[in-house]
Amino acid sequence: MKKLYLLRHAKSSWDNPDLGDYNRPLNKRGKRQARAMGRFFQEQGFEIDLILCSGAQRTRQTLELILEFYDYQGEIEYRDELYESSVSILQNLIRRAKSDTLLLIGHNPEMETLAGVLAGQVLIMPTCQLAVIDMEKECLELFTRPEDT
Repeated sequence: MKKLYLLRHAKSSWDNPDLGDYNRPLNKRGKRQARAMGRFFQEQGFEIDLILCSGAQRTRQTLELILEFYDYQGEIEYRDELYESSVSILQNLIRRAKSDTLLLIGHNPEMETLAGVLAGQVLIMPTCQLAVIDMEKECLELFTRPEDT
């Protein structure tokens, strides 16, 4: 693998206390964040071969809104092992991925921890934060969170 994109889902809603964590949707801010990230992906011309996305509602919505702006033609897999995961599970998914460029859309604390391990530094990943890791050079190439206006 040449490049790994790690994205934490956009901001989710806590408005409905009866919803389980897995089913929490994005709030208004999260929808703006995801759309801004989609525009950013398109502007940057990211060439991603495979997207692995957690099956949780907020990650699925994040991806759906990104794809409103990002012209992606590759494969998408929804994987429940990205929800309440571990760094070792995520690393196994990355190793098994048969792609040069992979986008993982998941949750903290696992995304933040994985990004830090791969980048060799402590990283804080708020909602809709993107870390791009150059896997050949083993370094952080990009760490950003586009404005959600």
